[in-house]
Formats: sequence, C-alpha cells, structure tokens
Amino acid sequence: MKTLKILSDFLPIPSYTIIILCFLFPFFLVKCGNVTLMSVKGTDLITGVSKQKMDERMRESIKKSSPYTSSVSNQEDRPSSSDDSQKKSDKGDISPNLFVILSFLMAVAGIAVQLMKTLRNKYLYHLGFSVAGLLGFLGFYLSFKAKMEDLEHTTGMGMDGKINIAYSFGEAFYIAAALFSVVFLFFGIYSYLFLSKKDIEKI
Repeated sequence: MKTLKILSDFLPIPSYTIIILCFLFPFFLVKCGNVTLMSVKGTDLITGVSKQKMDERMRESIKKSSPYTSSVSNQEDRPSSSDDSQKKSDKGDISPNLFVILSFLMAVAGIAVQLMKTLRNKYLYHLGFSVAGLLGFLGFYLSFKAKMEDLEHTTGMGMDGKINIAYSFGEAFYIAAALFSVVFLFFGIYSYLFLSKKDIEKI
C-alpha cells in the first residue's frame, strides 16, 4: 500500500496537466487526402470559434500543403460581398461544446483538489473527476461523429463522392481520454484495496 500511496500522490497532477495541455492541440481534423483542410483545437471547443476564423485557418493550411497557392491567395484577397453573406456564414460557427468544457473543468478540478493538503479521501474525488471527464469525451465523440456523418451524407462527400473528405479525431483527444482512463483505473484499484484493508482491520 505504501507504493500505491506514493503513486496516488504523484499521479494526478502530471496526468491532469498533460490533459489540459492536450486542449491546445487539434481534437478534430478534416482532411482531403494528405492535406489537412481544417483542425479544431480543444480550446476552440471550449470558447467557440467563428466560421470566418476557421476559413482563414483552412486557407493557411492549404497554402502550406498545396503547390497551388496563387489561386488560394487570390480568393483570400476578394472582399466580402455583403452583410447578408456574413450572417449566413455565422451559421457555420462552432459553438462551445458542453461535453468538452466538462472534461476540461474536471482536469482543472483534479489539480485543485490534489493541491489541497487538508482534504481527506482524495481518491474519491479523482474517481469522480476521471469518470466525468471520460463521459464528457465520450459525449463529444458520439455527438461530433454523428454530426460529421450527417454532413457527409448531406454534401455527398466521401468514398462515393467526387471529393474524398475524411473526418478524424486528433491524437491529443485520444491521449487526454487515455489519461483520464489511467486515473480512473488506478484510483478504482486504489479505492478497492484501501476499503478492503479497512474491512480487514475491523475484523
């Protein structure tokens, strides 16, 4: 139990810190072949991002990946037609995602709880935070995947369409989810052994 106690004191802060850092990297990618058309960071899903900003990122990404940069720059120099077109583009804005916000807050709360020296039974908090964080990521994964599948059917893009557009989740998303899983499994085992030890001592 001494080894587990040392690990229980050490594991949370590095794990939650890496999870928070993962939000600075793409959680979702849209690719056409080897060219990344759009990447959505974890922070974008927390604060929300406008379609105009995503279009700018897409143009920059295509510039770096495609040799045909002149046509892209020409399109970029064109002025916007009217306020009505701006209103229509607002419909494509990415709103803050409650599932991702939940996972982010759980990581922040995990660090805060671990830093509280007077708080007892921290393993119960970490169990709750890790479960809630995993559920948040699962909710985001299922909801976003469903949206992208609907979009693929609506636009007719994909293997049967003229343009092969691939949607995928970024490595940062999987790393953050994996770390929540590690925290959950560790403190699940720790709580089981801790409670079992208490029962033995009572006997």
